Amino acid sequence: MKRPPRFLPLTVSLCSIVLFAIAMIGCQDKPPKPRLSNYPIYPKRTVPPFMQGSLYELTDLENEAPFLVSGWGLVVNLEGTGGSQQVANVVKAFMAKQLEAKGFGSKLSQNYANITPEMVLHDKNAAIVEVYGWIPPGAVKDQYFDIAVRAEGREVTSLAHGMLYDTQLTINGADRLRPPSVVNVHATAGGPVFVNPALAVSYSGIADTKARQSLRTGTIIGGGRVVASRAILLRLRQPETRLSRIIESRVNDAFHLDRVCTAFDQGYCQLWVPPKFQGDWEHFTKLVTHLYLQGGSEAFARAKARELAAEARKPMAPLQDISYCWEGLGIYAMPELSTILADPTTHNDVRFAAARAAAYIGDPSGAAERALYDIALDSSSQFQLPAVQVLGRVPNSRAVNQLLRDLLDSEKTTVRIEAYNILARNHDPSIETHVLGSARDSSNQKFALDFVHSSGAPLIYATRSGIPRIALFGEVPQLTLPITFSAMDNRLMISSGAVGQNVTIFYRSSQLPNPVQMSSPPDLADVLNCLAGQVDDPSGELDFTYAEILGILQSLSDQQKLRVTRLTGQEMAAAFMMQESPVVNDAIDNAPLLDRGRPQGANGAPTIDAPAPPGGPKSVGLAPTTGPTAMKEQ
Repeated sequence: MKRPPRFLPLTVSLCSIVLFAIAMIGCQDKPPKPRLSNYPIYPKRTVPPFMQGSLYELTDLENEAPFLVSGWGLVVNLEGTGGSQQVANVVKAFMAKQLEAKGFGSKLSQNYANITPEMVLHDKNAAIVEVYGWIPPGAVKDQYFDIAVRAEGREVTSLAHGMLYDTQLTINGADRLRPPSVVNVHATAGGPVFVNPALAVSYSGIADTKARQSLRTGTIIGGGRVVASRAILLRLRQPETRLSRIIESRVNDAFHLDRVCTAFDQGYCQLWVPPKFQGDWEHFTKLVTHLYLQGGSEAFARAKARELAAEARKPMAPLQDISYCWEGLGIYAMPELSTILADPTTHNDVRFAAARAAAYIGDPSGAAERALYDIALDSSSQFQLPAVQVLGRVPNSRAVNQLLRDLLDSEKTTVRIEAYNILARNHDPSIETHVLGSARDSSNQKFALDFVHSSGAPLIYATRSGIPRIALFGEVPQLTLPITFSAMDNRLMISSGAVGQNVTIFYRSSQLPNPVQMSSPPDLADVLNCLAGQVDDPSGELDFTYAEILGILQSLSDQQKLRVTRLTGQEMAAAFMMQESPVVNDAIDNAPLLDRGRPQGANGAPTIDAPAPPGGPKSVGLAPTTGPTAMKEQ
């Protein structure tokens, strides 16, 4: 039997090649089949003529809401106000495993070998808490944010003095019925618990049940840390790979960086907030969506800047959008902006919109900063506070800081505080900062004490978000002598004798073996140092929490026990103000008239309508059915 040939005859092979070539030539005459998109297709957004060709017309923002993460944690260092007896067994078993993982009860652990998880959970100085955090949109790795905690056991009466152990936060991590395994960690949390300052120093005097219940909750200022950067998404209304790549190139060129925008696929682009925006994702995303695809051309940018200038002068002009469009055009828009700023007849709202854009672009002449400074000095201007905020967001410079120093004496407290926040962030020499650490742990920062050079009315200001800070504006206040002051159910007393100028601070607690009694000058800075544990004394050390110190300051202010004596001999009471509860509020973008335009005439350009994304708003933290799901979770 003959073996079949290993190769086809030459004639057969040549025929096959010829037929294959003919078939390929025939296929080239037919257009390729279009690739079906995995995403729905929507028409372009309806926009005014001056915004046609912008990314706002072509895309929608997603993943721009805070991202909720949670977990179970343990608060320690309580003063007998904790307990976990009434916590669900499932949650206690979960916490016991977490404590075992940290080395509690292990012979291999030098510090916790003799302390079992059961001993910790039965301790009245500890409490199991729910830990919640909202990761900001566009957050970058290692960025810090505020954390909220809530006691789980019903026997817990107060979280004051508490310290949260390191806790890992995940999606639905604080599930009571089925605590999940700690995987896909999005953030970590830990630090001292901040409770209502007023209640922290007068618990027994509070009869209101709801007020007492509020001591079971608290915040940890800047206690959360982001584990992985979180992208903001641009969803293409008409998905196309080529368009996605064009958007990536345009955005990166606008910011002169390579990874500000990455094309994920035909339907999505990912946005990463550049460092220069300092976490201001709202400004960044609005600037991105107001970029023009053709904006890189000088001829186009100059022509568009002139068109925007003409549009801005119309009644009811959408000045906020126009200002962002100017900013997106970059340096080529400066000639038109300079003309607007130099024209004395320019309306105030147009002047602010132009100055804002020019300041962010970078005005080498300084005209934009001077225009903003003039607006900031005008206490009757509706753009006063937004102008101060813009000055604080332009690149840190000696000239801008000099302008802001004058605002520390403003008649408006909000303007003074905003100027202080900016100068403190810029480490300006007009603010002297002293960090007061904890007496129990020198590596644990408690708060910063700032001395603000100001000739305005005396003011004491304290933050409740970001970095804990107490700012003393102008002369350092003194305790009013003679003084008799008590707080914390008479456990803390500050008094002065008939002889001498010093005050005596007395404190007793069940957590201390002996009462603490020390002498201090009546200068408020010296008193704060004593309360924070910065003064060594033979009788012992004090170590009040930040919330307790704020409560003491509030009580002293309410009783008018703080005063400032001017060089002229005039005595003035020192006002005390705490930062409002953290809210998402930006005076720049909510400035009066900037969104609405000037309410006159009927022929102005319509304002841009921003409807909800097609399909309705998505729940916080939920990934879409299509698109970069993994980045959604980050």
